[in-house]
Amino acid sequence: KNVFGFDRLRNGQLEAIISYLNGNDTFVSIKTGGGKTLCYALSAICFKGLTIIFSPLKALMEDQKRELIKVGIPCATLYANLTQGTSIQEKIFEEVACGLTKVLFVTPEKLISNGGFCRFISQLYEQKKVQFVIDEAHCILAYQDFRKAWTQLGILKQQWKSAPIMLLTATCTRSEVDEILTNLTIKNDKFTLVRDSTSHRSEIIFNVNERKEIHNQYITNIVDIIKRYLPGRFIIYCATHSNCERLYNKLQENLTNISVGYFHGGLRDDERETTMNNWKYNHIQVMVATSAFGMGINSNDILIHAEAPMSMTNLIQEAGRAGRDRNTAIHVIFFSKKDIRTNYSIIAEYRDTEQNLTNKLERAASKIFEVFYYCISQYECRQQLIWKYQAWPDEEKPSVCERCDNCIKRIANRPKLIDGKEEIMKLLEVVEFLTQKEQVSPDDIIDVFRGGKTKRIKQKKWDTL
Repeated sequence: KNVFGFDRLRNGQLEAIISYLNGNDTFVSIKTGGGKTLCYALSAICFKGLTIIFSPLKALMEDQKRELIKVGIPCATLYANLTQGTSIQEKIFEEVACGLTKVLFVTPEKLISNGGFCRFISQLYEQKKVQFVIDEAHCILAYQDFRKAWTQLGILKQQWKSAPIMLLTATCTRSEVDEILTNLTIKNDKFTLVRDSTSHRSEIIFNVNERKEIHNQYITNIVDIIKRYLPGRFIIYCATHSNCERLYNKLQENLTNISVGYFHGGLRDDERETTMNNWKYNHIQVMVATSAFGMGINSNDILIHAEAPMSMTNLIQEAGRAGRDRNTAIHVIFFSKKDIRTNYSIIAEYRDTEQNLTNKLERAASKIFEVFYYCISQYECRQQLIWKYQAWPDEEKPSVCERCDNCIKRIANRPKLIDGKEEIMKLLEVVEFLTQKEQVSPDDIIDVFRGGKTKRIKQKKWDTL
């Protein structure tokens, strides 16, 4: 309580910390806002050595570093590129060697590309003074086509076998956990899986709108949402840098006396840091951003996707930025069929061999269409749709929320659920019979199935089927 300000630990935190400090590899799956950061921060304080945390984004690393320093935990960040300079990195190594630094945030690229850093870890390992954390562990799978270093973290067990690893995420299915453990060659003999009883975020109201591009109608809709929920704060996600800046400019034109900012990976380091600080200290009320502004960011009010997310994992992670104070929050997606092409083009822009590109697109296809199934669903509760995607075996299904757009439509329209299995079987029989002998069109199949009496049907004697 004196350090972090909490009266008690949340569900799963104590189990995760004890397991990890006892030298076990520990996988922690807790819903967004569930307190994953405390698991490694408290463990780092109790450990007589260095805790190395692998994190996906510079912005996230810097933000977490600031938060830990604020509560008195000495920490530092190391990058793979040369922006820090040799002298800064040498100073960080000296402070670690002297025991002045307890936590070190790094990217996987730093580990994979820097032999000197690996030798430094080996020195700590020989003294039993190093443990590892993989924050946002789902990135091991999600980034396999973009950042190869994430798929090479198996080096941790290859070179420093007995150093424990804590893995943290909010969005992994049971099968994805197994895939990650296989990737890292983590064995079951010293392994603990800690999971929240549910990943359900009942405080978020989920809504979906089809995006109307004519005369930028969707921008008008977004402006209306912002004005309706003022003085709240808003994060609006776009798929690309250009779309992000375009929407930012449009909102600047349509919102007076409201501070709007934008954030994406194309900004300079100093620009990203300034924008991040402006958001943290409430100098920006509406942030337009790509997924680079995702992990570790909080917005208690409204979160909007101006385009369909790349995957359900992205949707859950980014929607989970909202409602972090556990009060009611709203998530809205504006989607269009054009988003399928946009998301495919994002995958394809990373240069690769033709075969590798084909494999990447095939992997991406199911993820992209999972999101579109979610978007076009008409009456099924969106909370249950999200739960269904990430539910674990024996996890209790949540009740319908009665607050999302689909629940409201279902209550208003009272649709009847009809078992169409028998009709579908008959339709398949018709298709099989008609296509055995000649070429038929979809219209032919529909006419026959409906019992039509057209000239063509009578001529072919299909009316006797």
